[in-house]
Amino acid sequence: MKPEVSIILPYFEGQRWLRRAIQCVQVQEEVSWELIVVDDGSVNTPEAIINETDDSRIKYIYIDHSGKGGALNRGVQEADSDIICFLDQDDIMLPRRLVTQLMAFKKSYAVDGVYSDYERRHENGDLIDQVFSSPEDPWESIHSMAVGRNSVTMQTLMLKKSIYEKLEGFSNDPDMTGLDDLEFFVRLFLYRAHLVYEPGVVQCWVKHNQNFSNSASFQNARLCWLKRLSELAQQHPMLSSELKHFRFHTYGMRGLHFLETGRAELALAEFQKALHFMPWSANTYYLLIKSAIIAGLRHLRAHISAGF
Repeated sequence: MKPEVSIILPYFEGQRWLRRAIQCVQVQEEVSWELIVVDDGSVNTPEAIINETDDSRIKYIYIDHSGKGGALNRGVQEADSDIICFLDQDDIMLPRRLVTQLMAFKKSYAVDGVYSDYERRHENGDLIDQVFSSPEDPWESIHSMAVGRNSVTMQTLMLKKSIYEKLEGFSNDPDMTGLDDLEFFVRLFLYRAHLVYEPGVVQCWVKHNQNFSNSASFQNARLCWLKRLSELAQQHPMLSSELKHFRFHTYGMRGLHFLETGRAELALAEFQKALHFMPWSANTYYLLIKSAIIAGLRHLRAHISAGF
């Protein structure tokens, strides 16, 4: 019998989290499901962990390293259900997520996708916060993304496979890894898919010392993302008015990353770029000045040290 939902889990060197990810799916009740683990070219294969579960509902697929978008696409290709959702290897699907969101599909055939709320926790389980969404039309969702307030996230999206296929899936560009979801969401909103907000916290994002969002590759992906947005804006002129917001937010986030990782000179350059698009942002001016002071003091200390 065809499962009601296929869960796609892109995997890359995530042995420390995989058992927990599998277990949080196995406790889902009142829904028939399959879990598709797509190993994106890991050196340390997770096959032993998957085999020890002895659960026929779990599929394992190995592919050459292609990036997260490529892994997601392969997983969806293998999905038997007409409805798909996603689970990162280090995230936690909360109990009753599947049945809660599937009910929204059953209320109306016109529903293309469902999204909900999620929480963020430290790896020790301590709560950071809960992130609540709200009903939005596609254009409101694009603006929310542009200013860094994403209403729809991979953590909570459940989608008809047919919509994914119409949009030709996620980007296969490995340089987009980490932001493949945002690129897909922009196209999803431009398509004007009928997405429904189903209130409730359904998934948990876990903060730890290996989050990809802390990596240099993720910061480079932000620039690839801006390039892709410009290409989409040429095809969809209505997106052009939001580009300044996307650019301001992207350069600002890169600046924060460099400032927090002790690279004030790089942060200074990014905040300058951000202010080019939003010159009235008082907080960005504050961060710019802070970066300049830190960089100046560092240069002064180096100069003094060189004098002795």
